[in-house]
Amino acid sequence: MAASAGAVAAPAHGGRAVVITEASSSIGRATAARVARGGDLVVLGSSGDRCERFAAGLRARGAAVFAAPLDLADPASIDRFVDAAHYLVGQIDVMVTDVTPLVATAGPCAIGAQHLATRLVPPMLERGSGDVVLVSATPLARTGQRHLEAWLAGLDAEFVGTGVRVSIVRTAPAGGPLAPGAVGHYVAALLEPTRRSHLRVVEVIPPR
Repeated sequence: MAASAGAVAAPAHGGRAVVITEASSSIGRATAARVARGGDLVVLGSSGDRCERFAAGLRARGAAVFAAPLDLADPASIDRFVDAAHYLVGQIDVMVTDVTPLVATAGPCAIGAQHLATRLVPPMLERGSGDVVLVSATPLARTGQRHLEAWLAGLDAEFVGTGVRVSIVRTAPAGGPLAPGAVGHYVAALLEPTRRSHLRVVEVIPPR
């Protein structure tokens, strides 16, 4: 369901609460399906109603997946989305965002993604647990890659000794197209809360 005045309050659950932005992309949807299959609660953020239809389809199969409007170029939209996510699933444990369209330029969406992180990450730091996963679905130009590496390095420095992990999943420019489900599989694997090792960078290479 989309967040609204008539939405139910956050239900009790044994899984983690996961926010996925840019969720209208095929990789975002594949990641949501994979994560929800493991028993986690998922909130999808995107513009338009495509995500709500997708979420409804997963709910019909027993998954706890919701959708709420999100425009990363609009700080007010980000704040409303975070409030909706808290209402729907409670405290957020995981933030997954496709950074490909965000780091290509240092524009409003890139700033918006960082604003979203400032809303979601501090409670993770207070609890001493959480995951931030940045997904780069296509190879980036040099400038975009620098933006992404700078953000990753900044989060790394902030998270040292806190119990919060940051990872990036990216594709390599080799071979044919990469199935969205493959990326979703690796993102879901990164989110395993009992995993002792920290996979900081995962590079998924398409078939050659």
